[in-house]
Amino acid sequence: MNEEILIGLMSGTSVDSIDAAAVKISSNGNTAPEFQMIGGLNWPIPEDLREIIFRLFEDGPGSLRLLCLANIRIGQLFAEAVNELLNKLSLKKEDVSLIGSHGQTIYHVASKEIFCGENLRGTLQIGEASVISQKTGIPVVSDFRVADIAAGGSGAPLVPYLDRFLLDIHGEGTAFQNIGGISNLSYFEKGARASAFDTGPGNMIVDRLVSEFTGGKLSYDDGGRIGKKGQIIEELLERWLSHPYLSADVPKTTGREEFGTDFYDNWISGYENGPDLIRTAEEYTALTIADAYGRYFAKAPDKLIVCGGGAFNPVIMDGLKLYMPETKVMTGDEAGISSDYKEAVAFALLAWSFSRNRANNVTEATGADYPVVMGKLSRP
Repeated sequence: MNEEILIGLMSGTSVDSIDAAAVKISSNGNTAPEFQMIGGLNWPIPEDLREIIFRLFEDGPGSLRLLCLANIRIGQLFAEAVNELLNKLSLKKEDVSLIGSHGQTIYHVASKEIFCGENLRGTLQIGEASVISQKTGIPVVSDFRVADIAAGGSGAPLVPYLDRFLLDIHGEGTAFQNIGGISNLSYFEKGARASAFDTGPGNMIVDRLVSEFTGGKLSYDDGGRIGKKGQIIEELLERWLSHPYLSADVPKTTGREEFGTDFYDNWISGYENGPDLIRTAEEYTALTIADAYGRYFAKAPDKLIVCGGGAFNPVIMDGLKLYMPETKVMTGDEAGISSDYKEAVAFALLAWSFSRNRANNVTEATGADYPVVMGKLSRP
C-alpha cells in the first residue's frame, strides 16, 4: 500500500474560521483509498478581515481593490493554519505530499444566466494558493469548482466525493447532511442513483440574527441556548417555506446570494430580532432539510449522519428527529466522522484524486455532463 499525508483546508459561508485537517491516505493501484484523519485545528479569521469578506459578498464600491488584497491575506491565513497544524502534529513539510484548499467563496452564480450572449454559470473562491504554497513549502491544489462548471455543472457540492467512500462503511440507505452556512445532503438511496444538492440555509440566517441580537458578542447560537428560550413564529415560518429555492429542480446549489442579505431584507424585515426569530430560523433549517428528503426521494433514509456546526445545535438536531421519525439521526462524531473537519478531509481527498489524475466530481450532484479532474496545482 502506498501511504501519504495530505492536508485539507476549508473556509465556509459563515467565515468563522479556517478548518485544517491532516489525513493519512493509503492506496493500492486503482482501488478505493483508505483514509484516516490524524489531526485538525480551527484557525481564526480576524474580525477586520471577516468584515471585509462580508463587504465583498455585497459587491459594493471598491470591491475589486479589496478583492485583490483579501485574496493574498486569506492565502496567508490558510498558510498559517497549515504551519500551525504541522507544529501541532510534529510533522515536517516534507511529510506532506499535497494541500487541498477549497478557499473562501466570495460569489457563486449557481443558476445559468444570459451573459454577453451566452448562458453561463460562474464562481469565485479566494485565498491565493501560490501564497499558501510559498509559505508552507508544500504544493497546493485549489480552485476545484471551475472544472466542473466548464463541464456543464454547477460547481457544487463537492463533498459527495468523500461521501461515496463513506458509504462503503455505513451502507446503502445512509444520508450525509452537512449543516454549515448552507445545508447540503448526499443520499445514496437503495436501488436509485446517488443524489446530492444544497437543501437550503444551514446556520447562515441564524448566525446573522444571533450576531445582531447580541451586538456582535456571539457569532452563533452556542448550544441553541437563545433559540431554546423562543417560540416559533408560525406565520413567518410558513412564509419562509414558500421560498422558491426549496421546490426548484435538482441538482441545485445555493449560497449567500439567496439566503444572505437578500433574504434578510425581503423575508425578515418587520420582525423584531430576538429568541423567537432565532428559534424560527433554527426550525426553518430543520424543516427545509426534512422537506428535501420527503420531496425528492421515494423513501426516507435509514440513517442520517449530520456534520458541520449545525450538528452541535440541539434545537436543529431535535427538529430533524421530530420531522424525520423513520430515520436514525446522529452526529458525525457519533458515527465516527469528525463533525468539525469533514469538509476539510474531503478537500484532502479531492487533492489526492487530482494527483492521481482521477475524476473527482460527482456528476449526479453537480449536473455536469461528464466526469472531470478538478483542481489546479501551485508549486512552492
